[in-house]
Amino acid sequence: MQRTDAAPSGEPHPQPPPPGASARRATRAIVLAVAGFLACATYAASPGSPFQPLLPAGAEPSGLLTALANALGLDRLAGSWLIAAGVVAVAFAVAGFLVLLRETWRGTVSLRTVVVLAVVANVVVAAFVPLLFSRDVYSYAFYGRIAAVYGENPYVNTPVEFPGDDLWALVGPKWVDTPAVYGPAFTTVSHGIARAFEDPAGQVAAYRWLAVLASLATVAAIALTVTRLRPERASFAVAAFGLNPVVLFHAVASGHNDLLVAFAIAAGFLLLVRRRTHAAVALLAIGASVKAAAVLPLVLVIVWCVARAPAGRRRHSALTHIVVAIGIGLAFSMPYLQTEDPTLGMLELAGHEGWLAPSVLVRKIFGWLSFGTLGWLGRVAVAVVLLLAFVALVREAARRASGGEPTEAVGAAMGWSLVALMLLGPVLLPWYVAWALPLAWLLPKAPRVTLIVAGAALVLAQWTTEPLRYPDAFDANLWIGHWIVTPAMLVFVIWCLIDLRHRVVYRLPLHDEERVAAESGDG
Repeated sequence: MQRTDAAPSGEPHPQPPPPGASARRATRAIVLAVAGFLACATYAASPGSPFQPLLPAGAEPSGLLTALANALGLDRLAGSWLIAAGVVAVAFAVAGFLVLLRETWRGTVSLRTVVVLAVVANVVVAAFVPLLFSRDVYSYAFYGRIAAVYGENPYVNTPVEFPGDDLWALVGPKWVDTPAVYGPAFTTVSHGIARAFEDPAGQVAAYRWLAVLASLATVAAIALTVTRLRPERASFAVAAFGLNPVVLFHAVASGHNDLLVAFAIAAGFLLLVRRRTHAAVALLAIGASVKAAAVLPLVLVIVWCVARAPAGRRRHSALTHIVVAIGIGLAFSMPYLQTEDPTLGMLELAGHEGWLAPSVLVRKIFGWLSFGTLGWLGRVAVAVVLLLAFVALVREAARRASGGEPTEAVGAAMGWSLVALMLLGPVLLPWYVAWALPLAWLLPKAPRVTLIVAGAALVLAQWTTEPLRYPDAFDANLWIGHWIVTPAMLVFVIWCLIDLRHRVVYRLPLHDEERVAAESGDG
């Protein structure tokens, strides 16, 4: 439709804001975001911060931010005052991020500024903030030691069989008798880290710096992709991932392997945009061998590549792309294959259920309606909905590829699938938001807003890590998670599913075609 400059209903066209007003608004947003980040990082680095899990010797908080926290007296806070200070710091960080994100959407903050802030924030977290919010990194390290030091298979043997290891006291109680649930590519990485670093503190640092490198590489892949396809959204795209508190404090600071998945997705889509389809499939296959979440975008990309090929070349395209994906998976899996668990942890993972997942609430609703007899049906229903949504996305990817739609369509389908998996899967954790964030700029309003809100809500709902240190605060976390965050996520799930159905039924674009509101005042 041709755009006209006349406003509707005869109203005068809105006047553009003065250039100085935009600059002042951008400056205020940057200052607020930086102040919020520093407040949260300083609190996290203070001795005794509830954000810290059990730490090994040599990994205690130290450095510039810890000295600042002590100077501010945070080390003298205790009990409810300490928890309250943490809630304020997290709320400040989230508010600053959201204000800055709004300005990047408006186009008032340059891409260069956002990239510099993202690089500095990631490095500061790795260098001056201790391990936060999760003990998963100890499980990573222990599985690596089972393979590298003890010569056993981490998909069969568990940490409980090696009680003399230095990591034994650090692994979360839930995971001491659980075999590895991560992909064989990541277990191979863990094997290498276990050989390179003997002490727990060194291993923790290795995983955290690996997470930083993956995060910054993801930022680079996002920037390269968006400047090519939607340059007006470049600042927003980089900020949504690189400056997001859920990425910085729950993924980077925790050393989570989900950032490797995020990089595989961001870089895989970049390669697809550049029409290097086999390389894109290879990178996504590696991501899927790190964590199973990347299987969904991998399938969608293969379907897209096959449907995009000329009719006479589709069989060849299918064969070559599938061979690449399966070959990479087998190459990483071969050292760990056995008959006791041929799924390499996937069967074990399927039996887990997290307390924040919307499926838990659905299961409770089914149980309440059936007087405690049909609660299991709720989880089955959620799994069926996830499967149907993914099947619909696969069909749409094939149809839109054969119809000549731009590559943005499959990128959006990838983002849709990851949002659905995050919210409809049996486990919902803050760092899972990192999977889809590299594609947030491409998604329509419903999944884009859902993704940003989910990240903010999951950050705001985490006040303490160890239940025995601050039991009252931990109970408050559980209550807010169960009765505020999870119901809210269920509402957003329904909104996304309705929007997806609408786009499928009426053949609307899967990606967002809305023009970013410019500073001319329109939009």
